[in-house]
Amino acid sequence: MSKKIMINMKTKLMIQSMSPLALLTIINNFSFQTNTVDGTRFSCTEFICNNAVLLFVMLFCAIWVILGLLFFLSFGLFRWTGKRDGYSICSVSENEEASLNFFLTLIIPLLLDNVATCQGAITFFAILCIIYLLLSKTRLFYANPILTILGYHIYEFEFEDNNEFGREKIVGLCKGTVKNGQSIEYKKITESVLYIKGMKDYDR
Repeated sequence: MSKKIMINMKTKLMIQSMSPLALLTIINNFSFQTNTVDGTRFSCTEFICNNAVLLFVMLFCAIWVILGLLFFLSFGLFRWTGKRDGYSICSVSENEEASLNFFLTLIIPLLLDNVATCQGAITFFAILCIIYLLLSKTRLFYANPILTILGYHIYEFEFEDNNEFGREKIVGLCKGTVKNGQSIEYKKITESVLYIKGMKDYDR
């Protein structure tokens, strides 16, 4: 059961991390053909037929953005239950550029000027599929620009005394800050990416 939860949460964060691309695609391409060549207005049926590809892409992107919002709420619920606590951490370093690099390298360059054509729409969906596959094979999904904007920090650290992880380098998503020697509570997102929270008994 825990493995199922783990996989689902990773998928939700992957979809959420790409939601800015969907939103920017809507903004960048929100231009529908409403008139015929002679300037007369299309009927409702004609409007749908003449903008079918763009309407499909816009609907897809709108659903993607809504899912991103729902999955953010889901992540908020996920981090409140089932945590393990009392483990100290060391070699803590914050990765402040991860979400910025994600945004600049995976989102902005991939915005298309025209998804209203079949060629543009196919290119857009091909890009989404490729990025989704890349994220599923790596840990890059944690570099989530939405979470960063909402105050989450990305840390890399090691446990001092956790037999499950040994001295493995772990990535932690944290709402707040953590420091070397601090005890944390955590919950797995994947085997090497955790949601973490500093415990209040830190007094070093």
